[in-house]
Amino acid sequence: MHTHLSALVLFAAFSGGTREATVYESYREAWRAGRTQNLPVLVVLNPGAESETASVDVDVLRQSGHRRRLLANYVMAVIDTSTPEGEAVHKLFQSPTLPRVSVLDKQQKWQIYKTSAELSAEDWNLVLEKYRTGIRPVARPAPAVCQT
Repeated sequence: MHTHLSALVLFAAFSGGTREATVYESYREAWRAGRTQNLPVLVVLNPGAESETASVDVDVLRQSGHRRRLLANYVMAVIDTSTPEGEAVHKLFQSPTLPRVSVLDKQQKWQIYKTSAELSAEDWNLVLEKYRTGIRPVARPAPAVCQT
């Protein structure tokens, strides 16, 4: 029994002990999973296959072990905006430019990050690290101006 437990601990240590991020093609399903699991939702709105614009490739994102561990903190929705559901989600996110990447807080009430800029590997690492808690950043008050 002790040997079996050691093997599980070793496997968990080797695999990073994290779950694999589930990727949903349905925004509604991803939204529900995020609520249920209390995780932020990473939403990727991709252009259709016929588009000349490059899509965000989830397989490329997962190539790095570090990014796989970061992605495990999210529920992912990768939406093809050329489908009827994808068109509706595209409108919902008011995103004129594709691809679009957004992170919803863990209650799915706020977009805590959004961009249509092309993200480098380092940019992805920074975004996934910064928003992994799914907590909406507190707006800082403007500094007081002293008038003398």
